[in-house]
Amino acid sequence: MREDTTFFETRGHGPRAVDIAVMAVLFLLAVLGLQDAYGGADYLLAGVMALAVGTIVALVGARWRWGVLRVTLATLVLHLLLGSTFAAPTHALFHVIPTLASLRELLVAPITAWKAMLTVSTPVGSAHGVLGVVWISTLLLSVAGMSIVLRTRRYALAWLFPLALLLVSVAFGTSAAVAPMLRGIGVAVISLAWLTWRFESARLASARSTIISDTVRPGSWRNPVLRRRVIGGGLVLVIACGATAGAQALLDPPPGTARFALRDTMTPPFDPDEYVSPLTEFRGYLKHQREAELFTVTGVEDGELVRLATLDRYDLQTFAVASSTERTGPSGAFLRTATGVDLHEASPAARTATVTIGEYRGVWMPTLGSRTDRIDALGEGGDLAENLYLNQVSQTAVDASVLGSGESYDLVYEPYRHPTAQEQDEMEFADIDLPPLPENLPAEYKELAEAAVGDTDDDYAKMQNLSATMQSTGYFSHGVDPEDTLSLPGHGASRLNAMLAEEISYDAEDVTAMPQGRIGDQEQYAALTVVLARSVGIPARVVMGFEVPAGSAGEATITGDDVTAWVEVAYEGQGWVRFDPTPEQDDTPTQPEKNKVEKPRPQVAQPPPPPAEPPSPPPGATSEDAPGEEEDPAQTSSWAVYAAAGSGPFLLLGALLAAIALAKARRRAHRRTRGSAAERIDGGWQELLDVRADLGRPADVLVTRRELAAEIEAELPGAGIAVLAERADRGVFGPEEMPQAAVDEYWAQVMDSRAALLAAVPWHRRLLGRFSLRSFRRRRALRRAAARDRQRLDARRESSRAQAEQRAARRGRGVPEPAQPRGIGRLLDRIGAAIPRGRTRIPRTTSTTSTTRSTQEDR
Repeated sequence: MREDTTFFETRGHGPRAVDIAVMAVLFLLAVLGLQDAYGGADYLLAGVMALAVGTIVALVGARWRWGVLRVTLATLVLHLLLGSTFAAPTHALFHVIPTLASLRELLVAPITAWKAMLTVSTPVGSAHGVLGVVWISTLLLSVAGMSIVLRTRRYALAWLFPLALLLVSVAFGTSAAVAPMLRGIGVAVISLAWLTWRFESARLASARSTIISDTVRPGSWRNPVLRRRVIGGGLVLVIACGATAGAQALLDPPPGTARFALRDTMTPPFDPDEYVSPLTEFRGYLKHQREAELFTVTGVEDGELVRLATLDRYDLQTFAVASSTERTGPSGAFLRTATGVDLHEASPAARTATVTIGEYRGVWMPTLGSRTDRIDALGEGGDLAENLYLNQVSQTAVDASVLGSGESYDLVYEPYRHPTAQEQDEMEFADIDLPPLPENLPAEYKELAEAAVGDTDDDYAKMQNLSATMQSTGYFSHGVDPEDTLSLPGHGASRLNAMLAEEISYDAEDVTAMPQGRIGDQEQYAALTVVLARSVGIPARVVMGFEVPAGSAGEATITGDDVTAWVEVAYEGQGWVRFDPTPEQDDTPTQPEKNKVEKPRPQVAQPPPPPAEPPSPPPGATSEDAPGEEEDPAQTSSWAVYAAAGSGPFLLLGALLAAIALAKARRRAHRRTRGSAAERIDGGWQELLDVRADLGRPADVLVTRRELAAEIEAELPGAGIAVLAERADRGVFGPEEMPQAAVDEYWAQVMDSRAALLAAVPWHRRLLGRFSLRSFRRRRALRRAAARDRQRLDARRESSRAQAEQRAARRGRGVPEPAQPRGIGRLLDRIGAAIPRGRTRIPRTTSTTSTTRSTQEDR
């Protein structure tokens, strides 16, 4: 066996295959913990390929003795070559070929993928760079774990890397564990069996086993001791697994408790307060886009309602889309959502519709039904896959990049089902805390609401009575056409306060004067009904959207004339139930009286007037804002951000290389200037050995300086190594201290020989050797060998001292000394005493002068 044989070369193909297989299974069991978080199979493919790439890099590095730098560079290159296919497929050409966008995502993935993974609603799918979490973590941990198990005897340390990936799956997963019993038993059984096998193999290989059969090999299956251990251990594992499976009910956490998930602590990145309420644009659709084809939708029925946005917060000016930082809050949270994944398991009644955008512009996405099960982006018309947000509670979907003409997406949704008469009798209001109404709301709202709901105990009947009161006591008018009765837009406090009057009156000459009485369209009646309902504790909210026109079943073209709004109320076990409080459109006032009110309307305390100029919405927030040709400021600065983030790994690598070079320079300066003359002479010789080790030729610790110099001179004649070795021996072991001039001359010759050693190898080996860490490991190995030698010498001295004390004690008691052998027997005993027991390695090439001199004194 060669002196420089590595641990990888000492193990056979079979044991190496077992190590790789066990580690791979443990890594895969950890990756499976991300199933609920990702959904689908894209994450599993990315994890398996990352594991395969990491294993190949570790095998090649162990076979060809690559250092840390080469392994790191190989891992980075394979990350850029294969990452586009498995970690950034949404930006790769045909989901396979790398592009500038996919490479940019791979460069920033080590920084941005973790946050994206936690802020995207589960299942996260494959967009937004979320596959970088499973790809990067599996790749890095598999390279490190496989390298350790293949190159060293520290198998227990390598076993920790699959556990680290298991912790990653817990931290970035969901509060629901994936097959916890099966995966837990699998990890436990495989780990115990493999760790036990590695421990026993190492013990038998080192010949420290105390129970070995005389007729068979220690590791043979025919060894009865081995068979008993394997069979007994297997039975113990089977019994333990059975007991664990049987006690699963006792081991499960108490009901109502959930596993910790890091994503539950993250704040959603989308804030609806940055956009104006879509309900303020209600009359705009009727005035400016009445005939415009906003979008088309297929797979719908006549009269089906298309949701645009759900609004549940009122501030006396507008009903706004509310959001909270809690995913399960009463208003929900807008979370980034992946396209092409199942958000919920579709029921047998689920339907599929296709929405194609026409002249509609805005961030609020048209959706259908009571629950969205899946959204699939179609075509290449926009950035929906990267900018989709969904509020699961309010069922409001958002495209933060603003929907544009030609964009299309498929919806899998649960159609709305109105409760039956039997269900209505048993329905109760849900106990949820919606955003509270303003405190300065007039008391007339509560009085009118209490009178409208009546004294019934039926919760469904209460809301039905309130809705019927609005329909029977109000009149309908858009106030857009010349023949329409005057009806101002808006749903602020002054507009709703005017609707409290029971009789209609207005100034026909002043079209800007606020009309009195209940007249308006869906915008006003939905807003007023929700305020009345919330004033008496009914959990209600406003929903704005569109109604599929009659005769458009199958495929409908939605125009601005189809805009509508309705009310939803939360009931226990039924979810949100729809109510329509708007009067019939033909129910209009026929003869309104000019400036005459038969019954004085109640004095209503007016709230503070709204601001003169409402805040202007950001571009794209309203339907009238079409995306312009100007460059987006966010996109303008994105290149700088991506460049800064992408250069991070290279800057980190450069800093690491600079630190290695600086450490070697400081070590060389320390050897040259610190210590006695003998120590500096020895430091010059050690500098040559370190350069040789960094170039891949480590020196054997059992050869002398002159033997090593002869070997180097044979490879590189004229390097002057033999002279340096002779002078080093004379300087270290000589009786006199060498002068400073001689030390400086010796170091000058060392630097010349060092340059000759570097010039004799190709440039790439010089570059790799400049940043290699082998010389640092060599120094540690020498120190450990010297420490072991000192321990052996101390043990021998202690043994000799104990034997001397025993002989003295026997002489004191008068016990005769054992007969000493004579002749050839005495000679053999002396030879045996001179031979050291065991395998003792005392390096002739010492690391420091102090160690050499102490060894000579001991001898």
